[in-house]
Amino acid sequence: NESMDPNMIPREGMSFHMEAEAKAFYMRYAQLAGFGVKMCNKKKFSRVMRCSCEGKGDFYKGDEALRVRNKTTMKTKCKDHLKFTRVYDSEGNKVDMIIENANLFHNHLLHTPLKTKKMRSHKSTEPVLYQIIDELQEVGVSAQSIKNVLQNMHGVQSLFR
Repeated sequence: NESMDPNMIPREGMSFHMEAEAKAFYMRYAQLAGFGVKMCNKKKFSRVMRCSCEGKGDFYKGDEALRVRNKTTMKTKCKDHLKFTRVYDSEGNKVDMIIENANLFHNHLLHTPLKTKKMRSHKSTEPVLYQIIDELQEVGVSAQSIKNVLQNMHGVQSLFR
């Protein structure tokens, strides 16, 4: 995206204090750029974060009569990824995570931020919110009433569209 702030684009050598901070940065970038994220290869000294289209998409080759879904995977062998290296101090404590390798090229169409927000990797789960919804459902509150309450709480009209 040409209009994206250059400070939001990952570059080799960028440093983060914690893995959660690095993940949040890549997630913000991915949402603005228009792709989903998956976390891969967690090792002691490194961590890889990839585009969710990474991998090989095989077509179903079994008996079509037994097939449950009509969809193939969205895998396109996309090579977009960030490889982080963990930096430790002399006592063995984690100090930083540095982007060692940044490949930001995709071999598929990117989505609008509005569509990206609905992807699995960009949805945030709040356990407290789910607990409230479960309790409301147990006492017989209608689904529309629950939606209205949540929309009023968050002040968003298009929360469930």
